[in-house]
Amino acid sequence: MWPFSKKSIDINRLAGLAGWLGYNTSTGAVVSEATALQISAVFCAVRVISEGIAQIPVRVVRETYDGDKVSRSVARTHWAHNLLANKPNAWQTSFEFREYAIFCAVLANGFLAVKNTRPDGAITELLPVPYDSWSVRQDYDYSLEYTVTYADRSTGIFTPDQVMHLRGPSRDGYKGMSAVRLAREAIGLTGGLEKQQSRVSGAGGKPSGVLSFTAPLSADAKDKLRETWQQRFGPQGDGGIAVLDGDTKFHPITMTAVDSQLIETRKHQVEEIARAFRVQPIMLMQADKASTFASAEQMFRMHVIHTLMPWMRRFEETCNRDILSSKPGLKVDLDERQLLRGDFKDQAEYYARALGSGGAPAWMTQNDVRTETGLNPVDDPEADRLPSRPGDEPRGEADGV
Repeated sequence: MWPFSKKSIDINRLAGLAGWLGYNTSTGAVVSEATALQISAVFCAVRVISEGIAQIPVRVVRETYDGDKVSRSVARTHWAHNLLANKPNAWQTSFEFREYAIFCAVLANGFLAVKNTRPDGAITELLPVPYDSWSVRQDYDYSLEYTVTYADRSTGIFTPDQVMHLRGPSRDGYKGMSAVRLAREAIGLTGGLEKQQSRVSGAGGKPSGVLSFTAPLSADAKDKLRETWQQRFGPQGDGGIAVLDGDTKFHPITMTAVDSQLIETRKHQVEEIARAFRVQPIMLMQADKASTFASAEQMFRMHVIHTLMPWMRRFEETCNRDILSSKPGLKVDLDERQLLRGDFKDQAEYYARALGSGGAPAWMTQNDVRTETGLNPVDDPEADRLPSRPGDEPRGEADGV
């Protein structure tokens, strides 16, 4: 039975409990995790990281040691492998669970899941907690305590051995930093620019302005003229050519997109948000005219190494600690090789060298290559032997076999 105690809500988490609560910005906009996702660049940045991690195969690997040699095999029958790779809980797939975990850790203060554990220590379920429904505090002896707020507003207190806690960069070592809170000025400015453009579009793209007359007008004439002008040239008007009688002049008072450099500013804001989430702008669909196919390929590789890899390591080491209890000989592994593969030409060259092409010693067998490329192994015994270099003594002959 989960323990219950008094309600304790962290102030930073409280700020995101409702859309009208959040972090104040210089633009006057209040930014929270929920409202930040309405900015397309933020939504794209969080998705490109969380989906990137979720698509990588996850497995539990068993390591055996023979002196300095290490042999690795996938522990497919281990309960932790089934938990992480197949069914973390009753309503989420492995992809959805990892996507949500990284989504919360990237966007907010971290991700928390409550463990449902059998008496023998095996975990049967990981129950994710919404990012705005939990908080963590550190006691004087450095121990951590987690407070979860349930839907009925009651609370439960959990210890580290009862939860899985994934966090990003931290200032104090136990709480993750909210990217939305730290980048609230850039997010608020981006939202302000979108609202500004929306208001211009809502006005039919017609600038507001002032009609000036040399001769004074009566109050009734002003009201009638304003109503007529609004009906013809307002947001719902037909527009057209305005014919002004006498010495009448129109003075626009709204800056155009060219005057305010709206397009350039909005592009810059996408780059600012990309910096905050440490994502290459090209991954946020920010096209660069100077980019080529070759440079784009290197940017994708940079995305894997500098953006996804840190989150992969955080997820792996968190699972090793909270799921496997740091047991020796077992570890959780995300296989990133699929993301780092080149085109078919590069793969063919790599595997040819792995099989000993070019005179270098081989380090893969034919079945190793077939398995890594998704093909079934063959029964030929030669397919499980490392190819020998020309002139090398055949295996076994040196021992008289």
